[in-house]
Amino acid sequence: MNFRNVEGSIVFNNNQFTKRILFNDDEVLSFVLNFKPGQTLSTHKHENSAVSFIVLQGKGEVQVNDEVQRIQKGSVVLAKGKDEFGIPKVEEDLSIFVTVTPKPNNTKFSQEIG
Repeated sequence: MNFRNVEGSIVFNNNQFTKRILFNDDEVLSFVLNFKPGQTLSTHKHENSAVSFIVLQGKGEVQVNDEVQRIQKGSVVLAKGKDEFGIPKVEEDLSIFVTVTPKPNNTKFSQEIG
């Protein structure tokens, strides 16, 4: 199916951030990440894939390589394959819609969390 409702993927967990997969095919991986204040995503790379995301709600910070920027509803971010990417700080419930393309070979990126 080519249609999803993102609202069903905005799910928070007090113990850890959550990840809900929306699309997972041979070329594209899309999902929603949800963070409570104090939860973080350590810096990591996505093989040779580009990661783009838009903030659906909330406030926090994003890190791409050595640069840290504040993000809030409507912020859009791009991190290319060799870039280190992470969420070092969340100030209020944060939900981001993420697209990774081409889909990474490592299946850990396409697994739900929480």
